[in-house]
Amino acid sequence: MTDGRDLNRTMAKAGALSGVVAVLAYFGAVFLPLPDALGRLLAFSFGPLFALSFLGLFHGLEDHRDGPALRFGVVLGILAGATVTSMLVVQVGNNMFLNEQLAAADSEAAREAARLVHRSVNRAQMLIDVAWDVFICPAGALVGLAMLKHPKFGLVWGWTGILASVALLYFNLDTFPRGPAYAGSVDLGPLLAVWFLVVFVRLYWVSGRRT
Repeated sequence: MTDGRDLNRTMAKAGALSGVVAVLAYFGAVFLPLPDALGRLLAFSFGPLFALSFLGLFHGLEDHRDGPALRFGVVLGILAGATVTSMLVVQVGNNMFLNEQLAAADSEAAREAARLVHRSVNRAQMLIDVAWDVFICPAGALVGLAMLKHPKFGLVWGWTGILASVALLYFNLDTFPRGPAYAGSVDLGPLLAVWFLVVFVRLYWVSGRRT
């Protein structure tokens, strides 16, 4: 019969693996020349897998650092996964509709009208993108706070997550409603994504070791 420690270890490893796959799926969808359906599969799987990864973080950290910071961070991380899925679905769908309208347009004026409509409706996607950061930045900061005195993570891991999360949230609020990626400002989203990726790799590794 599996005891509590074995269950925590299994959940932590499964969540860590979900997190690694989530981040790699996102970067693959953005940077790899993939067939459209595969690219959409990778993009749309990011949010659900990322949400599940926070359950792994909880089980990996709670033995040593359970408390409000960890639990609130996990809840916000799960909500962030749902929010980013909404953003990506709207983003990809808007771009597909634009491409269809451009292909069907019979004049440059019609194509420009299609681009104008796309720029208008695409603002909704930009705002949902900010909403995703409003959830993921506090999640990263709170999980980082829970790591500060954790024996398997500690100050470097914790403070890196806190500082990257706080800085990303600041730049989002400073450039609102556009968001730093659209306003020509500093976008620290990739830095926070890399931090989460290495955290998930670390979590998988330490969860596989019996202590």
